[in-house]
Amino acid sequence: MIFPQEPARIAPEPEFAPYDAIVVRYSEIFLKGENRRLFEDVLVKNVQRTLVSHGLHGLHVRRQHARLVVEPEPGAPSAEVAAQRLEDALQAVLSVFGVSSASLAVTVPKDLVRIAARGAGVLVAAARDSRARTFKVESRRSDKHFAYGTFEMNDVVGHTARIASGLTVDVREPDLTLVVEIGPELSFVSAHTARGPGGLPVGVGGNVTLLLSGGIDSPVAGWLCQKRGCRLNAVYFHAFPYTGDGTKQKVLELARQLGRAQGGMRVTVIPFAAFQEACKGAVPPRLLVIIYRRAMARLAERVARSEDSAAIASGENLGQVASQTVINLGTIEHAIELPVLRPLLTYDKNEIITHAKRIGTFETSILPFDDCCSLFAPRHPATRVAPADAVEAESRVKDYAALLDQAFAAREIIDLEG
Repeated sequence: MIFPQEPARIAPEPEFAPYDAIVVRYSEIFLKGENRRLFEDVLVKNVQRTLVSHGLHGLHVRRQHARLVVEPEPGAPSAEVAAQRLEDALQAVLSVFGVSSASLAVTVPKDLVRIAARGAGVLVAAARDSRARTFKVESRRSDKHFAYGTFEMNDVVGHTARIASGLTVDVREPDLTLVVEIGPELSFVSAHTARGPGGLPVGVGGNVTLLLSGGIDSPVAGWLCQKRGCRLNAVYFHAFPYTGDGTKQKVLELARQLGRAQGGMRVTVIPFAAFQEACKGAVPPRLLVIIYRRAMARLAERVARSEDSAAIASGENLGQVASQTVINLGTIEHAIELPVLRPLLTYDKNEIITHAKRIGTFETSILPFDDCCSLFAPRHPATRVAPADAVEAESRVKDYAALLDQAFAAREIIDLEG
């Protein structure tokens, strides 16, 4: 192979060209076959909506050969201003479900000399910012009409970048990786890649109604449902005056945080204290928690059907508290027809806390306000409640069905913006 120019003589051109694109990658969507275009369309819409919700106007999202590209709209004030806008947009893009990774990138023409020169400039700038000492080049060529293969690109770009930057090549554990991609329509260089949440775009998995309390678990369960493409609405059971307005505000703040991934969220607040008071004294104390949870499931199912939800989600976890046994969870679910999703079923508490901190809900969840499940709760709840035992206990509650009807009729619907 005869190269167009000796690598030692290719100078960075310029020392650093401003970023002019964010290249967005996705993974699971590739598996969707004939439905892949639908998933891509939803992802494009979600990325564009997220940018706007963060006040990042003047950016356009488009599909480009198994990638999404975020780029300034025509008429940006200057390349430097556009580059800064892209840097500001990166974190917003990385919050979108379905995004596996994203890179600030500099687009390049299909000219190996220009690619090497611009790649060297990008690496010099990245090394200066990160104090890196080693690097490697990773070239990918999906456009098979390009005259040079990945080996030749790695050789020319690597030599040029090494001479320009003074860094040492380390192909196993480099401090920086200079990526060169040559596609049919998009070609770029980048020395930056950040991970996104992955999963599927919110909206492709249908609607799910989340039982949202003010605790640590249920927001994490909701986040995991969103990661699988579900769009959430939420139900909160408010035991006023036993639980004050602070608990309700905490739940609404958690809903706002989850709602950012989907452009807002509807929260249905159901007054629950009257039902709980009716159960106290009528139901054996050891069964109270199960009776509460079955009533919540019935009310949540009504909400779910009104919101066209295909399932209910909860933060229940196997064995985390005494009442959450396999038998009891089955008895709770026995009260309704819709399926119950429990994403945290096998997590331990430390795993849930770690996840809550990572997604940003932990600090809100630990604010000191009680939830309604602790109201009148026994010290030693039953761990093996059969459905027949629960039905018999419910029959002891005077006007059981009417109490649920009254609670549902008194519900408050709050639409939160994303």
